[in-house]
Amino acid sequence: MTLYTSLPTAPLAPSAVALGCFDGVHLGHKAVISSAVKTAKDGHLLSVVFTFDSSPRNYFVPASVPQLTDRETKISLIEAMGVDILVCLPFDQTIATTSAEEFFRNILVGTLGAKHLVCGYNYSFGAKGRGNAALLSSLCQEAGIGLHALTPIEEDGAPLSSSAIRQALEDGRIEDANTSLGRPYSIRATVLDGQHLGRRLGFPTINQRIDRAMAIPKQGVYLSRVTLEDGSAYFGITNVGTRPTVGSEFIGAETHLFDFSGDLYGKQVEVELLAFLRPERKFDSVEALSAQVHGDIETAKNMAKNFVDC
Repeated sequence: MTLYTSLPTAPLAPSAVALGCFDGVHLGHKAVISSAVKTAKDGHLLSVVFTFDSSPRNYFVPASVPQLTDRETKISLIEAMGVDILVCLPFDQTIATTSAEEFFRNILVGTLGAKHLVCGYNYSFGAKGRGNAALLSSLCQEAGIGLHALTPIEEDGAPLSSSAIRQALEDGRIEDANTSLGRPYSIRATVLDGQHLGRRLGFPTINQRIDRAMAIPKQGVYLSRVTLEDGSAYFGITNVGTRPTVGSEFIGAETHLFDFSGDLYGKQVEVELLAFLRPERKFDSVEALSAQVHGDIETAKNMAKNFVDC
């Protein structure tokens, strides 16, 4: 897959283009991208995804829309779907002031070489988001370009959406969030040197800072699966929060890996959250904390048996 972080300087070959923010690359997003990839293969076109680093709303109101995926994860998920070209741009003043018609004519057709477009039912584009699927349909008809605007995937009678996934994470409904994502929600970050309290209490942990731009799950303890840089994976328990018993200056993920020993400081580690065990709470003493965590470990090890083949 070829990645562009600015618009190509020369027009691309005729293409089928998937349009959307694609934050989370959830099941609805995958349906849009898969449709573009299939259309491209059937029509001997390039498959192209056009998206932004972050929600356009964050340009107008910073940090108003927490991200479900970091940039690197988003790129890797899209690449895994067989896309030929990913155009992932920062949303800036130029994009924000480009009219819907100019966006269609100059970018989609003129630069990306679109012969077919795929988007979600609620896709918007152009200055102030005034372009919608109906306008896009009209522009495509005039230009002789194919368009497939997908109807929403529904869960429990409501459209699957990134906002619904964010709410599920906030509520601690990690299983619901994971179902909508089509994979476990994960935290990918560098392991920091911590206070080594867990090691002294008999359960060594790794500590990671959670980027404030990310959607942060409900603070509490989770069954987790940890993937290291070498591809090896371990079950564990992860506390998401501020560690109120011992204090912390940031929201982080503190994880104890089952059946692992080694030094992971400075390493990039991915922690997938599989099931919610309990809310974070402050204990009267580190001894009380230790007793609770050892109980959490036994509970999580029993639960992990249900995720061995996942």
